[in-house]
Amino acid sequence: EEFGAATTRTRAPTLLLVARLAVGQGRPMSGIPTMPPAAAAQMAYSAGDVTTRDELLACKIGGCCGKDTPLLPMDVLTARMPALPQWSISADGKAISKEFVAKNWGAALSFFNLASEIAEAEGHHPDLHLTNYREVRVVLSTHAVGGLTLPDLVLAAKLDALPVEYSPKWLREHEAAASAAG
Repeated sequence: EEFGAATTRTRAPTLLLVARLAVGQGRPMSGIPTMPPAAAAQMAYSAGDVTTRDELLACKIGGCCGKDTPLLPMDVLTARMPALPQWSISADGKAISKEFVAKNWGAALSFFNLASEIAEAEGHHPDLHLTNYREVRVVLSTHAVGGLTLPDLVLAAKLDALPVEYSPKWLREHEAAASAAG
């Protein structure tokens, strides 16, 4: 497969990274083979080129989560968490989660439906929890490897970009807490 054809399977920052690595190894750019998305993701995160919210949003997971998807080391994970301020790392470091209170049942289900569309498009699925008819909890982890991977962070950024009709009381409380924190 030609190098140009890979642009439909991987994102631009990864292609630039591949080109830099290939040139650094003394191979001509025309000889760069197409790589599976999981390998591209591993190269991208290990080189540190995906750190901001916008860079995470630009990524396409493409169903690359499997047993060969590399786990994110804790230092790499914590360096990327500022791009996802609504999310927290679990005590065991194997998942990230966010919680919020939707305005009502319909608003919570609307978020679930939008999240489902993103998850299906990306081929990576969160655990979605709804309690007390409007309390939402989202948990992300790559189950195939038992921990956190770059696709989890990408999906978190994409879920954060979804419109949510929050409970006005919850929103006031969390805006006040965010203002007090800095």
